[in-house]
Amino acid sequence: MMKRRLILFFILLLLAWPLGSLAGNEQIGIVLLHGKQDRQPYQINSLARELNNKGYLVSAPEMPWSRSRIYDVTYEEAMLEIDKAVEKLRKDGAQKIIVGGLSLGANAALGYGARRDNLAGLIIMAPGHFPEAQKFREMSESDITKAKELVAAGKGDKWMNFNDSNMGKYFTSQASVKVYLSYFDSNGPAVVPANAAAIRSPIPILWVVGSKDPLTRPSSYAFDKAPTHPKSKYLSVNAGHLDTPTVAAEQIILWIKALES
Repeated sequence: MMKRRLILFFILLLLAWPLGSLAGNEQIGIVLLHGKQDRQPYQINSLARELNNKGYLVSAPEMPWSRSRIYDVTYEEAMLEIDKAVEKLRKDGAQKIIVGGLSLGANAALGYGARRDNLAGLIIMAPGHFPEAQKFREMSESDITKAKELVAAGKGDKWMNFNDSNMGKYFTSQASVKVYLSYFDSNGPAVVPANAAAIRSPIPILWVVGSKDPLTRPSSYAFDKAPTHPKSKYLSVNAGHLDTPTVAAEQIILWIKALES
């Protein structure tokens, strides 16, 4: 009788034990960052749902470049908001963290990877917002000069109107001088190739671009500047700028699964 009870006890214990623990897999949490001027439902939501359906913990927070918040805090303060999303995923049970994003969100995901250690991977989808690019510099030149003059005069908190663009469309935005410089200065914290090169240790990077996206840069532009990792991949899919995450969803999931092996 005692032997049967022991056998039953161990059977119940095995049934109650998390499958991931038996397999030695660690729960993966994924932060997905939306693009400039996006609002709910975000363009990344379809990818977030698919990842969630595969058993991954997913967070898609509203970021400082959403339509309602646009440029309300600096680029570096946005990194702290990503920290909060990461911490929430860890509290929910994630042992490994991947950070990904679309367009300006991809820019920020890369920036986060350059500033934080212990990430399991980065997913850079249709990266956008290139303050270092010639057209971007030409658009911003006079505003940058004005902003730096205001900073020198001790007026970094003063609000200003400035030229902005999104997917080839030009418009006027507004932010404090210091916030503006943090996103638009060609020598500032949002420079894509510089952030790729600043990643401290090799981590897997999936860099996804759309073949129909006019913002697409070759791998040599920034991807190749990151530390080499055997599971890093530069992937081109048949997509435009906004639909890159949806078109690439299956391949993104396969890449994440490969990280688990």
